[in-house]
Amino acid sequence: MTQRHDVLVIGAGPAGATAAGLLAMAGHDVLVLEKDEFPRFHIGESLLPAGLPVLERLGVPTPSDTFVYKSGAEFVCEQSGRRGVFVFRESLPGCATHSWHVERAKFDLALRDRARELGAEVRHGETVVDAGADAERAWVTTRSGTFEGRYLIDGSGQSRLLARRHGTAEPYTRFGHSSAFTHYEGLGDEAVAELDPQHNNIRILLRPEGWGWIIPLPGRALSVGVVSRGKITPEELDAGLLQSPMVQRLTRGARRLATRIVGNFSYKNTAPSGARFAAAGDAACFLDPVFSSGVTLALRGAERIADVVDPALRAGTEAAPDLLRHNDAVMERAYRTFAAMIDRFYHTGFAETMFLSDTKDQPMRRGVMSVLAGDVWREGNPFQDLLLSAKRDPRGRSQHAS
Repeated sequence: MTQRHDVLVIGAGPAGATAAGLLAMAGHDVLVLEKDEFPRFHIGESLLPAGLPVLERLGVPTPSDTFVYKSGAEFVCEQSGRRGVFVFRESLPGCATHSWHVERAKFDLALRDRARELGAEVRHGETVVDAGADAERAWVTTRSGTFEGRYLIDGSGQSRLLARRHGTAEPYTRFGHSSAFTHYEGLGDEAVAELDPQHNNIRILLRPEGWGWIIPLPGRALSVGVVSRGKITPEELDAGLLQSPMVQRLTRGARRLATRIVGNFSYKNTAPSGARFAAAGDAACFLDPVFSSGVTLALRGAERIADVVDPALRAGTEAAPDLLRHNDAVMERAYRTFAAMIDRFYHTGFAETMFLSDTKDQPMRRGVMSVLAGDVWREGNPFQDLLLSAKRDPRGRSQHAS
């Protein structure tokens, strides 16, 4: 027998759990279908201040075994010895002045648990084999059966189920294409002191093949990885970033965990919504993670979808094909902003002139910090205006085409 719900959500990650929690909070019957059991490993461990209001709205607690305080970012070029520290309190007014690094398995579990507490039904072990929507209904078929609803939200992450089904995933060709990373446990006292527990900035290491990251995590742990413009192997991680003096120093005596590889970086779903459906988070767009935008854009994008779908369900207008047209344009502003800055990072001298030079007295610095904080929906940021006026698009088209 086919089960009927108000909203079907594919995926219980940050986007899916946020949309499910908010719509359940509003009184709707929400079913989340997730293929994996939780807790499960996931990359994407550094958040931006712009995502904090969503966590507060959901009522997600921030315990120290899951969340580590983050004051900003430090950009480092070990070859030249230059570095630059950027803290979120330097941003333009209106955004939170700190953020968090998170252990993603526990973070995603906390969001999932909160969605359940708010009334959403979450089923694990449900592998989706088909999904879609039309003017009459939305549906999801898993190996256990078919579910129908009034609305479908794709929060399937990089699986991007609807984009694959519709053939609407378009790559950003000028960014990183793969990542190799590992984790360390049991950091020594000297490493903890160098990471500076009062700030715990993410370290971005500029490297010829791309860039590397060092992220402090709860319990004296560290996430270390590299994004490359070409394919990368575990051996290249070992011979490259992990030989960095900073990485060697911070991980001395620590226990190394498994190495992982992730590919298929950077794409946009060119049809993120339509009659009775919307894509949220990585299912809508995934950008090179150099500026840690992924989870924050997932939280904010899912929140916006929920805030539009809720009244539409009440009014019976959820089948309108242009229901989320304005929301898509608002999210496109965020994607274009980050994509333009990532493009500058890779293909101009922007990283050296802005992140490795003394820019404390430059008028653009606060605007740059606002973008780094994820505050990309405001008006009156000259730096963001400059990014949005760029003619070149990383997908090889005019920035104003969509």
